[in-house]
Amino acid sequence: MPIVSLAGLLGQPDVTAFLRGIVSRARYGNAYLFTGPAGVGKGTAALAFARAALCDRVPGAAPPAATNADDGGLGLFGMDAPAAPEAPAAENLPMLDDACGECPACRKSGSLQHPDLKFLFPVSGVEAKLEETISETLQGMRDDPLFVFQYDQAASVRLSLTRELQRELAFRPYEASRRVVIIRDCDRMREDQYSALLKSIEEPGASTLWVLTSSRISRVPATIRSRCQTVKFAPLPERAVEQVLEQYGKASGPLARTLAALASGSLARAVALSREDAAGQARTALAMLEPVRARNQAGLWKAAQDATKFGRAGREALRRTLEFHELWLRDLLAARYGDGSRPLVFAEREAEIRAEAAKTDAAEIRRRLMVLEEALRSIDGNITADLTLFSALARVGGARLGEGAWPAHQTARWDY
Repeated sequence: MPIVSLAGLLGQPDVTAFLRGIVSRARYGNAYLFTGPAGVGKGTAALAFARAALCDRVPGAAPPAATNADDGGLGLFGMDAPAAPEAPAAENLPMLDDACGECPACRKSGSLQHPDLKFLFPVSGVEAKLEETISETLQGMRDDPLFVFQYDQAASVRLSLTRELQRELAFRPYEASRRVVIIRDCDRMREDQYSALLKSIEEPGASTLWVLTSSRISRVPATIRSRCQTVKFAPLPERAVEQVLEQYGKASGPLARTLAALASGSLARAVALSREDAAGQARTALAMLEPVRARNQAGLWKAAQDATKFGRAGREALRRTLEFHELWLRDLLAARYGDGSRPLVFAEREAEIRAEAAKTDAAEIRRRLMVLEEALRSIDGNITADLTLFSALARVGGARLGEGAWPAHQTARWDY
């Protein structure tokens, strides 16, 4: 994942304009918090912003003088320090609002080797292999333009890394006029780490710029959020995700369209899904429509058990199955009420979709979507996958499970 320029960010025009404006004026805040859904380019934007801030051809890029700013310009022993040599002239080139990509600083930051770029991210595994794990991850980013960070539950920003960072912050930047610290997925830090970094983020000085990213903003302490300027990222357009998948050979045609729709605006999720048999998963999920339509409860129960491997397939498999059914309902809406400007997600089943759409109005589609959304929200709780899938699809088909039972359900789920 070579560092792109701010101009090359995908599908975030407002963010691009905002960050380039900061670079052009050289008016950097203490810290920025990039928030938004996972996989929409927050980490890529943070690295692009850092590359621009470190570029030799942006305003304020002159290296710091070799004096102590806190002692009135005196050297280490109280004497006047010799003037720092001036940086070589850049041939009177105009100042930029983005990384030039050609200067030594851009080449170093583009390969994640700039000494004033500190990039911290969650890792898993034992502490003894920490350096090896970090090195492998950075090499993977250099080699793969669509590198995807994937974490297990134990992944975290290690305490040893934040302690080392604290020690480095006591010194001046090595080459540039500023040091840029990026903490990716900062919600995976411990409480004591937040406390240790709080003062540094609040008053970093003119030589340090903080950029934090998180897709789980509620897990970032309010003390950190209040000291950062929040930059919000939006889900990517489906067409943009589809084009990237085709450009890098991850998927093409109907499969790329299905993955882009299933990813809900997340390029990282679309890339991860491209490594799986998404087409086969879609066929398995939509095969349940037959017993649903026939209200064949026994057949639906067997299909739910097969799809979830008798409840052992995990929550992500259940989530995927429900999302395929949501995409089916989206196609029903598009077939009945759309203008035909965009192809259906399941275009190979267009005749079947149009036949069902002709007898399904918006109110019924809304009811079914709310049933599926309720099931999706329940996934993070203590559920049984096959029972959840069976219950949701039976209710999608019109079954009023639990109606008339005592005590009555307080929200009358069947009356959506």
